[in-house]
Amino acid sequence: MKFWQSSHVFQHPWSTVTQAFWRKYPNDYQSSVYGTDVIERYVDADGKLHSKRLIISDWNIPSFMKFFFGETRGYAVEYSIVDPVEQTLTLRSQNINAVSMFSMREEICYKSVGETTQLNHQAEFLFSVSRIVDEAAENWLVGTITEAARKGLMAMESISIKVEEEMRPALTAIDDIISNETIRSARKSIDSSITDAEKFIDSSINDAEKFIDSNDAEKFIDSSITDAEKFIDSSITDAEKFIDSSIEYIDSSVDSLTQESSVKFT
Repeated sequence: MKFWQSSHVFQHPWSTVTQAFWRKYPNDYQSSVYGTDVIERYVDADGKLHSKRLIISDWNIPSFMKFFFGETRGYAVEYSIVDPVEQTLTLRSQNINAVSMFSMREEICYKSVGETTQLNHQAEFLFSVSRIVDEAAENWLVGTITEAARKGLMAMESISIKVEEEMRPALTAIDDIISNETIRSARKSIDSSITDAEKFIDSSINDAEKFIDSNDAEKFIDSSITDAEKFIDSSITDAEKFIDSSIEYIDSSVDSLTQESSVKFT
């Protein structure tokens, strides 16, 4: 039995790397992988996404092993769990054909670490064909998985960059919405409310000055101040309502951009 492991840090956030993971196959670096088929997928009560996929690939078996295997196409089942709260994507896979001759198990974890993503990858494999070829076969597989992992990292990096490029126009559009239309309208509403409040206070002071010599002047001033405070509170409430509606508008714009570009924001 042989054990193998490696680690890598992607200079991309977890949300980007996980999107790249689901779009990994086919890619320009791993032509040996024919494709994947989703067998089962569901979200549990905790909001975790569970997936079961069939991975189909060409094993590229060396000539000294073809006599034992015959079929060079490999099939593996992959079980994965996406935890959006902990921001982890964990998966394990195992071959489902030629199991009488060898077994290979892989475990992979993508974990969010700040603005980067930590990848931990480990595997174990055992051949039981013949004492004559087992050691050579396991050594061959160590080299094969090392090269596959290297190409897999290149593919993930390439796809992650593509995901970010696809997201950039949508993010720019959202920034424009926030910085231009929404903020400008909010500022106008707040400035207008403040101006109206100032006019109301000035008018109340002028009216109070007219009655300064009367016995009711103090009561009038108190009443005017109270009315002014109510007006200011009402203006602030209106401004807050406008800001809330602006936030809803932004959320709606994000949803619309998401549907148009097929990019998910987290």
